[in-house]
Amino acid sequence: MISENDSFGERVKVGQNSIVKENVTIGDDVIIFPNVYIGENTKIGNESIIQYGAFIEHDCKIGKKCRIGTNAVLRRETNIGDYSIFGSLSASEGKNWIGNHVLIHSQCHLTTGIIIEDWVFIAPLFVGANDPEMLHGRRRVKKFVPQGPHIKFGSGIAVNVTLLPGVVIGRECIIGAASLVTKDVPDFSIAYGAPARAAKNVDEKWRLPEELYQEFRRRVSEEDLVKFLDRVLSDYE
Repeated sequence: MISENDSFGERVKVGQNSIVKENVTIGDDVIIFPNVYIGENTKIGNESIIQYGAFIEHDCKIGKKCRIGTNAVLRRETNIGDYSIFGSLSASEGKNWIGNHVLIHSQCHLTTGIIIEDWVFIAPLFVGANDPEMLHGRRRVKKFVPQGPHIKFGSGIAVNVTLLPGVVIGRECIIGAASLVTKDVPDFSIAYGAPARAAKNVDEKWRLPEELYQEFRRRVSEEDLVKFLDRVLSDYE
């Protein structure tokens, strides 16, 4: 089912039983597999692929040449840049920011308010938390404002890692498997454990080219990200 108010580019393919709601914008050469749901006001860039059974809520933005995996869930105002992969059975709780060239593997949970900068890799079974006081049912005591983690440019997160609310993973860090990260991790650190601690620095040969980082910084400043979070989380104020 496709709404008459949608804007489709050229050579778009929509699979059987897929639902595309009102005011959806889809670029050229996009492939939408069967049994996909795409909510109102969502935008999908050129040459992206939406695989079987993906559920994309309203007001999401997906860049060009992205892949959204089988049975993935993107809740409202999930923002994904260009050339990024969001894995099968992974879920975004919405109102978050995912950059360009990001690879999020299968069965990951991205909480509301999380920021993931360019060239980040996240292995399966990742969990990000955003509520340090677990205010469910207790919002009469204190207003809930999401405090999502922030994963900076070029970092790699191994399997089965949990980031607690508000944690900042610095530029091009490596977080070891099964780590529980409770505190900020400095740039270029290798950290692991429960709780995770920085054990050494990433060797120079493993660092991404500086020009990639400078290109990212020209496009997205720290101030831009602060303004973005203020806007998308304004519902909670």
